[in-house]
Amino acid sequence: MFILLALITGLIAGIVSDRYITGWLESSQLHIIGIPAHVGVGNATNVTFITFSNGGPESNASVTLDGAATGLTDTNGMLTLMVNATSGGSINITAAKEDYSNATSSIIAIPGLVISASPASLTSNTAAFVTFSVRSLGKPVGDVLVNLSGAGISLDGITNSNGEIVMQVNPPKPGIIYTIARKKDYTEGSTNITSTSQETLNISSSHSTVTVNVPIYITFTVTAGGSSVGDALVSLGGAATGSGITNQNGQVILLVNPISTGGITAAATKNGFSMGTMNLGASGQQSLGVSASPSNLTNGEDIYVTFTVKSRGSAVSGATVSVSGGGISADGVTNSVGQVTLELNAQDYGTIRVTARKTGYFDGLTTIEH
Repeated sequence: MFILLALITGLIAGIVSDRYITGWLESSQLHIIGIPAHVGVGNATNVTFITFSNGGPESNASVTLDGAATGLTDTNGMLTLMVNATSGGSINITAAKEDYSNATSSIIAIPGLVISASPASLTSNTAAFVTFSVRSLGKPVGDVLVNLSGAGISLDGITNSNGEIVMQVNPPKPGIIYTIARKKDYTEGSTNITSTSQETLNISSSHSTVTVNVPIYITFTVTAGGSSVGDALVSLGGAATGSGITNQNGQVILLVNPISTGGITAAATKNGFSMGTMNLGASGQQSLGVSASPSNLTNGEDIYVTFTVKSRGSAVSGATVSVSGGGISADGVTNSVGQVTLELNAQDYGTIRVTARKTGYFDGLTTIEH
């Protein structure tokens, strides 16, 4: 307010000084000015009217716009009104106060530009085509300069006869992109576009470790902000390679076959998102150990023998146990506790060999005496 009063005081002083020298200003003459002097058609604008005379600001002056009484000025000779012009041209202003000659002036209403953007929200570091439409009084306006600034970009373009222009916008950082429409004989139009940060992809897998030279199907899931992300590229690097595209549920199944020990990096990428990564471990094959109870047979007798298969002290399920020799040929698969029981009957002399096998492990071997 202080700055505005100082500006007004300067304007009045300048007008009074100039007009006093020319003999134009009379002490009983009321004067009025409007700030701003131009308003846009269809754009409601606050206009401050100032009444003054040779003696300075005049309070309690009645201000009328084109025949409609609108209010009285305050002690600073000021009155602020909302002006919403419906057509172009001059808007006549009259100021009246008892014992003063009426003051007349005018403000000019010119068509205003209205600009819109579609889409109005972008993702940083992601190029997108944005359509800008400029209209005035409901009609498209061509040859309008459209300027974009902010969020690290600066672009210009001119609307076509349909009042439109399509621009490729790729903001390098988040922020507000200020958009201004300019054309001679029109008031400026403006709108804003928001540039948001890229969401980061999260990637997870159904397995965290794999075994060298043992192919395995692994399901990778990609999300962002808690939601599934489809059409994301999942790429493997390191001890295994491969790639695939996620489905609408954000999942892709890849056959992973590491060729060496070490890490496998799974990276998820998609336009408009920051890359997500995770690591899997590829280890060497472990050896199976197999034991038999009992470990001695008597020829010609049927004996139930329980075989236990372990690796590094842990039971191994799904291992195939094969027994051969001494007239025996039998097979079985270990259960959840790594055991299988076979009925054996040795009929001949010779070594009875027991082999435990499972993909991803080195074979386990033992013998049974008889």
